[in-house]
Amino acid sequence: MRFVHVQSVLPQEDVIALKQKSGEPSVKEAISTAVYHYLKCQAEIKEG
Repeated sequence: MRFVHVQSVLPQEDVIALKQKSGEPSVKEAISTAVYHYLKCQAEIKEG
């Protein structure tokens, strides 16, 4: 597996909401959780 470093600028309110919704303590983990969730959902839509 190859890793790529990604940066993004998000409003602070969105970051706080993302951390709360994901239940993750850090911004890094919250974004990672959100991305993997999105990819999983997209794969399920394509299969269904």
